[in-house]
Amino acid sequence: MEASKPKLFTMKVNETELRRWQKFAKSKGKPLSDIIKMIMRGQELPADAPIKKTPKRKYTTVDPNLLFEINAIGNNLNQIARRVNQGDKFDVLLLLVAIEKKLERLLNAHQAP
Repeated sequence: MEASKPKLFTMKVNETELRRWQKFAKSKGKPLSDIIKMIMRGQELPADAPIKKTPKRKYTTVDPNLLFEINAIGNNLNQIARRVNQGDKFDVLLLLVAIEKKLERLLNAHQAP
């Protein structure tokens, strides 16, 4: 037997009943249509779904000067990578050492007491 395409089934309910059914389906962690199908097939309904709490992001304030310096270092690294990829010959090691020293100074200046 050939499998038929799913058909759309609609029914009318009042607003209060619809909200109550949607809340019930949400508590089970399933779409309302799946819950109705399970009931109509006589299947056992799933247990209540665990409540998922989305963790709130915690932001810390950072010294704007520190962000500026880190951004400048990132720009320097991008310039180095661009030149290396273009095949330009220059002393990459010296530039990387300069960046390392700058990072050390930033770290020492912004360590927690």
